[in-house]
Amino acid sequence: MDWFHLIRALLLLNLGIYGFAKEEAKLSKVCGKPVVDRSRIVGGQDSKKGQHPWQAIVWHPSKVRCGGTLISSRYVLTAAQCLESENDTSVIVILGAYNITGNHKEEVSVKVNRIILHHRYNDSDFPYDIALLELSNSVPFTDFILPACLPPFPTEFLPGHSCLVTGWGDTDYDSTKPKPVILQEAGVRLIDLQHCRDLYKLVTNDSIITENMTCAMDIHGKRSFCRGDGGGPLVCHAGEQWFLVGVVSFGYGCGHGIPGVYTSVPAYVDWIKEHISSGGSGWIGSRPGVALNVRSLSAFIFSLCSLFWVSLQNPMFILMLSTVIWVGC
Repeated sequence: MDWFHLIRALLLLNLGIYGFAKEEAKLSKVCGKPVVDRSRIVGGQDSKKGQHPWQAIVWHPSKVRCGGTLISSRYVLTAAQCLESENDTSVIVILGAYNITGNHKEEVSVKVNRIILHHRYNDSDFPYDIALLELSNSVPFTDFILPACLPPFPTEFLPGHSCLVTGWGDTDYDSTKPKPVILQEAGVRLIDLQHCRDLYKLVTNDSIITENMTCAMDIHGKRSFCRGDGGGPLVCHAGEQWFLVGVVSFGYGCGHGIPGVYTSVPAYVDWIKEHISSGGSGWIGSRPGVALNVRSLSAFIFSLCSLFWVSLQNPMFILMLSTVIWVGC
């Protein structure tokens, strides 16, 4: 047996997992924490510059501009409806945008390296309207570019919770006014899914609301997302961080007493993590306070020491013991 290659594989495994845990801990400390103070939660008006640093623009030359949400230095979450196929090479993500007229020094444009559509999405239906965009390179975090957190289990955002939806879409369904150039925010509240289902039955005569969706509207039923906001974020505040709870999917008349419907991010966290992990780059902030624990660090040190011992004793025994310790951590 080639012990050299076995030892090298063990070292790379331990270094990789150690670095992976450090990256997760680092990201969980910055996600969902805008540098700009939020003095108010309002709706239907201009946001402040830097208040939504996770907001992304998903731009495609042949489709309507969409929104998206930065969830790591390498990944953006958006709606599947915003994309034509996984083979599309013309999609560009713009981060750090606030005023979309002209070029601004805070903005970064990045090509998309890989598109991951949910395998059950059908463009003639509403469920599974979610997609991941892997950027061609990692983006540095700044005051204007930061990720939103993914909801950690068992955190729940219940009906009545105040949240924000953002975008540059139309301000009203029948409006002849041009789309806003400043990022807009609207304060909404999560509503009970069955109530949302009942409201949509009144206007569609069909049960189109599924368990993997989230509904929200303001208390007056007037504020919601509109055309041009698709794929954008619905974020809710908990503790000291903002969590991505929904991805803008569809609505009925831009409010007018009918809730906006979002793809429920908590329902797809496992799917997101699975594909980000398989991509081999980037990590997501999902558990506030994640840190490399003592046992993990001990296992790492032990594994390094075992590289010397392996030349003197039984190499297979050391390899197995090191693996068992990692699994236990």
